[in-house]
Amino acid sequence: MRSLVVTIPSSPICGSANRRYSPFKSGVGYFFRRYGLIAFFIAVLFSGIIFGAVKAGTADEAFIEKLEIVFSSNISVREEQTITGAFVNSFGTSFLFLLMCFCFSMSPFGILLVPAVMFFRGFGFGISSGFLCISYGFKGLVYYILVMLVGAFLSSMALVYVSQYCFDFSKEILLSIVGRDGILLKRKLVELVFNCGYMVILIIFASLVDAGLYFLVGGLFSF
Repeated sequence: MRSLVVTIPSSPICGSANRRYSPFKSGVGYFFRRYGLIAFFIAVLFSGIIFGAVKAGTADEAFIEKLEIVFSSNISVREEQTITGAFVNSFGTSFLFLLMCFCFSMSPFGILLVPAVMFFRGFGFGISSGFLCISYGFKGLVYYILVMLVGAFLSSMALVYVSQYCFDFSKEILLSIVGRDGILLKRKLVELVFNCGYMVILIIFASLVDAGLYFLVGGLFSF
């Protein structure tokens, strides 16, 4: 009498039954794959803000005033501005940083230069807030929060958002140079240009908010 032998193949799931699924590790891994780059640029921006605020407390007044003029946040300069001038200065500064990120993304060195631009932008915000608090105390802090913070936040988010695309495009250029197959550069470039256009619109809105708050609230403060 013949005997029937049934062989059950080992299942990969059964073979790895001792490996427990970790929802936390899976969630963290998904977060960094999906949002790791934008989280990196947010961290770079905040690092610049902290460094700028610390530098404002140790730098001399001449150094601070020079940077304040560059970042259009000097009180003496703002007091002489019209609402149109406030909009132009706010938009011009933010657009300049966005343009720098876009230009640097056209080079493989953009993977280093784009984070540097974001750090310097954060440094400017830190210098601005630090200068106001050091020079005018609590009144300067309230002025920064009520007049300048909202516009600075919106323009910063625009720069952070577009920086990830600039960094990614620069990385693709570098990969194509070293001979690795990357995603089609033309499609990446179109994606970069469109996102830069969207963020220019957000910067315009942020500049309008900045100018509007300066017109409505700025007059309540006297320094």
